[in-house]
Amino acid sequence: MRICTNMNTNFTNIIRVIRGKIREYSRGFTTIEILVIIGILSLLSATLILYSRTGERQINLFKEQAKITEIISRAKSLSIATYGKADVPCGYGVHFEAPRTYLIFKDLAADCKTSDQKYSGAAEIQESFQLDSTIIFDSLSLSDIIFIPPDPTVIITPPQDEATIIIKTIDGSKSITIKVTSAGQISTE
Repeated sequence: MRICTNMNTNFTNIIRVIRGKIREYSRGFTTIEILVIIGILSLLSATLILYSRTGERQINLFKEQAKITEIISRAKSLSIATYGKADVPCGYGVHFEAPRTYLIFKDLAADCKTSDQKYSGAAEIQESFQLDSTIIFDSLSLSDIIFIPPDPTVIITPPQDEATIIIKTIDGSKSITIKVTSAGQISTE
C-alpha cells in the first residue's frame, strides 16, 4: 500500500510539473522575442530585394547586349537582301549616339561611288532604338558601322579594325563589351 501511495505521489508531482511547463509555454512570445523575429525577417527581406535588383540589372544588360548584336546583324542582312534590287540604298548601317540611342540607317546617295558611307541625318533613319532606362553606353569607339553589298564590305567610322561598344548599368556596377571587326564579325565579352 505504501508503494501505491508513493507512486500516486510521484505521478501527481509529474503531472504538476507538466502542467506548469504547459502554462509556461502557453503564455506566448515576449516583446523582445517578437522584435528579434521582426529584425531577422527585415534583414532577410532587404537581402532578397537587393539580390533581385542586382539580378534584374544583369538580365537587362544581357537583353540589351543581345538587342544591339541583333540590330547590327539585321543591318548586315538588309544590305545583302536588297542587293541588285531597283531603288535600294547604297548600304545599311547602325549609328550610335551616347547615352542611349542607336538606329538602323540606309545610306541614301544619288551615286553610291560618291556616298559618304555614314549616317547623314534624319532622312536616312530606317528604325530607331533606345537602351533600357537602367543601361547606358559607357564607351563607343565608333559612331557608325555600315554594310555595303554585295560582300558586304564593312566600313567603321572612325576607321579601325575592331570597334568596341561597352554598355553598363547606370550605377556602373556591371558592364558588357560588344566588339565588331572590319570583317563584320560580332563578339561579346
